[in-house]
Amino acid sequence: MMPYAAPKPCSYPGCNTLVRFGRCDQHKSMLTYARDPERQALYNTAAWHRIRLAQLAAEPWCAECLRANIYIPATDVDHEEPHRGDPVKFYTGKLQSLCHPCHSSKTAAEVLNKKVH
Repeated sequence: MMPYAAPKPCSYPGCNTLVRFGRCDQHKSMLTYARDPERQALYNTAAWHRIRLAQLAAEPWCAECLRANIYIPATDVDHEEPHRGDPVKFYTGKLQSLCHPCHSSKTAAEVLNKKVH
């Protein structure tokens, strides 16, 4: 019998409940936001992969955790200002390295703020 993989945070933005895969019971039926296929395609380009690797190499620690003097390896590259699908902002905007929980929290706050306005 094969051992299970280590639990991971729920895939719902901002939720840190550990699950084997996907979402926790509270978020299983919730949609976060509709993903624009053209916007998502930007993340699959060779240019983005190079930019992402360079960012994580230059700043390997989560910027948000570092503010609290905590050293957590960064796994995600965040656009400090949301690009909203604009290729110029996507490729040239200011980036920061974040751990997955911090990136999920920031994304959730942006999505919720967008829906309120």
